[in-house]
Amino acid sequence: MNLYKTTINPIARFATPLRGDTMFGQMCWAIRYKFGEKRLKELLANYQSNPFLIVSDGFTSGYLPKPKIPSRFLGEGEDKKANRKKIWLSLEDLTNGDFHNGKTPKEVGEDTSQTVMRNSINYLTFTTDDSGAFAPYGVNEMRLSKKDIYFLIDEEQFGFEELKIAFEAVSLMGYGKDSTVGKGRFEIGDFQKVEIKEDSKTLMALSPFSLEGLVCKNCFYEPFVRFGKKGGDRANENPFKKPLLLADCGGVVVLNEKPTKRYIGKAITNFSTHSDIVHQGYAIALPIKDIDE
Repeated sequence: MNLYKTTINPIARFATPLRGDTMFGQMCWAIRYKFGEKRLKELLANYQSNPFLIVSDGFTSGYLPKPKIPSRFLGEGEDKKANRKKIWLSLEDLTNGDFHNGKTPKEVGEDTSQTVMRNSINYLTFTTDDSGAFAPYGVNEMRLSKKDIYFLIDEEQFGFEELKIAFEAVSLMGYGKDSTVGKGRFEIGDFQKVEIKEDSKTLMALSPFSLEGLVCKNCFYEPFVRFGKKGGDRANENPFKKPLLLADCGGVVVLNEKPTKRYIGKAITNFSTHSDIVHQGYAIALPIKDIDE
């Protein structure tokens, strides 16, 4: 499998955080729209044993998140409170274990958010509700800096050109919530192939992933609950999926021996009223400096 990276430039506000498993779902819809439902079903047929695509979260351009491991491995010293705010690292510092070189969000380009007030309208009566009362509610929207997104693809199944076409479709459709009213639009930079030395038994996840069936020496992570919703025309009926308990991005797995795959986790199925829906329970596994127990 080959690892690629591109940098996106958001040109609209986002209503949904840039998460790899959500982006994977949107890529599947883009594949269906651009290449047909038959092509998507072919790609998903072996996803549980042989994934064709794994997408990372979106990271501040030029940086990656600090691994979620105990303080004793991070070399935070006495000033733990200040160091815990330094959540971004360069790829070089991350792979070399120089966690003390972390940067704060202010130093690398902080995202901002604001609450936008809205009001529901009944388009039969053109009032806000049955009583005509004013009932506003708030929606959180984010202004994002440039973000790096990584894609791990099996080019025997899913070609590089297909990847670019599908991702371009997502950029035009918009990512996440409220894309139909212009949210989540972005411009795409050039794709770069990423080569990383794979000589470590310690791996950091670049998106939320499933721990089910994982065999390892040790594992450090923060839990993440995914309350998923269906997209496209499948949102016309019951749009909700069952909640999924995952390990969050930045989780670290210490293997017993050097890895043979460039990812960790597993695909997740049978969590929706549609049996053919597949969730990306995989994460791109980035080798970092081995942890000394």
